[in-house]
Amino acid sequence: MLKTIPSLQTGDVATVERVSALRNAAKRLADMGFVRGAQLEVVRAGTPCIVRLEGATVGLGTAHQSSIEVFVA
Repeated sequence: MLKTIPSLQTGDVATVERVSALRNAAKRLADMGFVRGAQLEVVRAGTPCIVRLEGATVGLGTAHQSSIEVFVA
């Protein structure tokens, strides 16, 4: 089921499917590791949302959270 990050709860694990942000923001997110197939874990839901991705911990504001579509098994 595809969701965006704001719909996830603390402890959820998901796989990045698509980033639908403007070019500069999409590139910045890709540089941080938000690419198709990357697994993330929500460390803290809310704003900022804290996620663990490929060994890094990243804080995301509302706009970036909403632009990342993930698959939750």
